Amino acid sequence: MRYQIEFATTWALGAVLMALAGGVAAGPSPQGQSDHAVAGAVRTAQAQTHSDPAAAPVAEPETPSSAPAPGTVFRDCSTCPEMVVVPAGKFMMGQTDGDQDEKPVHEVVIAKPFAVGKFEVTFDEYDACAADGGCAKYPHPSDESWGRGRHPVIDIPWLGVSGYLDWLSQKTGKHYRLLTEAEWEYAARAGTTTKYAFGDTITHDQANFSYGQVGQGHTVEVGSYPPNAWGLSDMHGNVWEWVEDCYDIGYEIDGKKMPADGSAYTFHGCPTRVARGGSWDYEAKDLRSAVRYAVKPIYDLEDVGFRVARSLD
Repeated sequence: MRYQIEFATTWALGAVLMALAGGVAAGPSPQGQSDHAVAGAVRTAQAQTHSDPAAAPVAEPETPSSAPAPGTVFRDCSTCPEMVVVPAGKFMMGQTDGDQDEKPVHEVVIAKPFAVGKFEVTFDEYDACAADGGCAKYPHPSDESWGRGRHPVIDIPWLGVSGYLDWLSQKTGKHYRLLTEAEWEYAARAGTTTKYAFGDTITHDQANFSYGQVGQGHTVEVGSYPPNAWGLSDMHGNVWEWVEDCYDIGYEIDGKKMPADGSAYTFHGCPTRVARGGSWDYEAKDLRSAVRYAVKPIYDLEDVGFRVARSLD
């Protein structure tokens, strides 16, 4: 785990104890992150209530005959996000030479195909929700003067995403949701085992990320860069993407293992949620498929957006 503030080694225990006292944002070193996000590791007393998913058998991947073929692109309405069908399968989650919170590397089985937003949710799509009477709690998030339209919607806290998901679900009769953290990494990797979907390196021709100058950058329109092998754009860079899960400091805590079936890892009193993918204000190393970023769910940040998913049942 990298911190936004570097602590001397002799201070490490104190930093963790401070985090135990109250959830704080932790994650990769920013290139101009706002003061909202305070450094620290995250552990809570509620962690002891986690269920042990290792006790339950994990289903093998399957593709129901009625499911649309992987790679199928569709919309459920004219103002709805464009969706791509992702295949069932298995993958190894995490990275052996990555940050501590990316370990241990473990197998996850995605038992059924599901649909993922081809792009991050845009201002056009979010503004359609507000115009239709939805998204009432956050009806007009700021675009930081970078443009609305097909730019990814930003400045929406995790707690505010539900307004859009509820509106979309009611409008379509389908259950829209955030991706789980495992689903997100599975979709980002798109069958690869390298650090990025494009290999072990990434360039500015492949993603929108920092040139190393603090705060010098902005979002770009979604789909401005090549998609991964499964047709998903901007899984690396542009904006971090909220996922459903609570954050913890590793994939195995006090003998409790993270779900191996692709479901979300949540617990009562969850102080931080996870964002994935890196952003315009972070360096290439922070765009790796395995990188995790812990952010308080009340924070609305200029470099965090979201992508939607739904089951095909």
